[in-house]
Amino acid sequence: MGLSEVAEQGATYRARNFPLILIATAILSMQMPILIAISALAGSYLAPHPTMATVPLALQMFGNFLFATPISLFMGRYGRQKGILLGVGLSIVGSLLCVYALYANQFVVLLAGHVLLGIATAAYTFMRFAASDSASEKWKPMAISLSMSMGLLSALLGPSLVGVVKDVGGVIPFVGSYLALAGVAVVGALPVLGLRLPPVLKNSGQNKGFVESLKVLRRPAVWSATACAGLSFGFMTMQMSPTPLAMEYCGFSVGQSSDVIRWHLVAMFGPSFVTGYIIRRIGTTSVMVLGLLMLAAAGVIGALSVELWAFYVALILLGIGWNFGFIGATSRLVEVVAPEDAPLAQGANDSVVALVSAISALSTGILYSTVGWAGLSLSALPLLLALALWLVVAGVRGRQLEYAS
Repeated sequence: MGLSEVAEQGATYRARNFPLILIATAILSMQMPILIAISALAGSYLAPHPTMATVPLALQMFGNFLFATPISLFMGRYGRQKGILLGVGLSIVGSLLCVYALYANQFVVLLAGHVLLGIATAAYTFMRFAASDSASEKWKPMAISLSMSMGLLSALLGPSLVGVVKDVGGVIPFVGSYLALAGVAVVGALPVLGLRLPPVLKNSGQNKGFVESLKVLRRPAVWSATACAGLSFGFMTMQMSPTPLAMEYCGFSVGQSSDVIRWHLVAMFGPSFVTGYIIRRIGTTSVMVLGLLMLAAAGVIGALSVELWAFYVALILLGIGWNFGFIGATSRLVEVVAPEDAPLAQGANDSVVALVSAISALSTGILYSTVGWAGLSLSALPLLLALALWLVVAGVRGRQLEYAS
């Protein structure tokens, strides 16, 4: 099949594929808030020592980091649909392993299950690129943004599902939650099976040597987008995680801290309905810079005040900043990378994001206990401002070169 025929077939399938991708994203994304809610608790239930309670979550993040690039390369060779279905299969097996671990009191089996769940999560993160693939060039930022907006629905429904199934399994806790993970994977696979994607192109880019292919990662536009995505995710994780502890220390109730986190989640995913439109109006670089500056402002406000309003404002800015920074960086990556280089560039991007998120999660407790809430809030300020300045300078220089040419 030639390029023109594939392009025509791709245009025919877009109207069908995009709604299915949104539905699949909304369903499969529910697994992450469920895992956040139960992983440490299940780890504490089976761990031989209390200090090992968070090991399942850490290994899950490690699996995400280690397999993001291989999953992306697999998709580049066999297609998005097969890659996502691979994630679904791993999610089902991983969830059932965790159920067995709870009944058999096997901590090591629980760890193995969470590694598989981490790999599945890596596959699901590429849904935003599948949404981009299903849109015309003009509408790619909107497609990415709308796919990310499905996270709002997942963030609201995922924890509620945990409450519904919490008593399944009788005296053995968390069995229902892991069975729910498997059920979510099965339901989420249905719209994925309905996708009609054009065949993967066997182009000359796939014949390049590995060293030659790695050159794409050295391009400033590529590594700056990856840096923005990683830093946005890392700082968001770092400031969000200890917020309930900081609010408790300041005398606020659990209900108040839960409400702050709820509005933070709304701020993370709610703007996605318009972020793509904003990118079309002012460009990816401007949106990335705005996101980084909002993250910096969230850190400054968090450091300057511990009043209730400050927690609300800081966490809402943190959510919007993450949204602009991450979606802007994803759209930038799609803009500047050729289709034959996309699997490697996208995989490397998501590997960096997973690694930075894992480091941030592990370092949060150390920073909070040593330098306090204010010091933690300001810890990434130099990096945020430096990257924002670099993007502005690079953007101005690029416009000058374009004008001169």
